[in-house]
Amino acid sequence: MAFPSKHLKPIANIPVEADIKSRKEFIEDLPKKVKNTVRGVDLILINEAIVAISAGHVTINGKKPKSRVEMYVLIASYFKSLRTPLHMYFDGAENVVDDYIIIIKNRDQPITITFPEKPSVN
Repeated sequence: MAFPSKHLKPIANIPVEADIKSRKEFIEDLPKKVKNTVRGVDLILINEAIVAISAGHVTINGKKPKSRVEMYVLIASYFKSLRTPLHMYFDGAENVVDDYIIIIKNRDQPITITFPEKPSVN
C-alpha cells in the first residue's frame, strides 16, 4: 500500500515529514490482521490523531510522546476514547505495562485514560 505523501500539506506548523513518519510507524506497529485492513479514510483519521498530538491536545504523562511506543499508545487511545469511526478492525492499545496517564482535550471536557488498564472487580 502506497502512502499518499505527495499530496499532503503541512497543517498547523507540523512538517509533512513528521506526519508521514509517525503514521508509517503506527501502521507498521499494528497487528498483521489489522494492518491489512487499513484504508484511505483510516489514514486520514490517523493523520487527525497525529495533528492533535502535535498540537498538544493529546498528552502522555502531561507531555508530548518521546518514543514510538508512546506515540502508538496515544494514537490508539485517541481512537478508542473518541469512538472514531475507523474502517479497520482495531481494539486499541493492548498489553501496555508501563504507567501512563493519557489526557485528551476534546471540546470542553478532558478525557483521562490510565495504563496499565486494571479490570474492575464487581
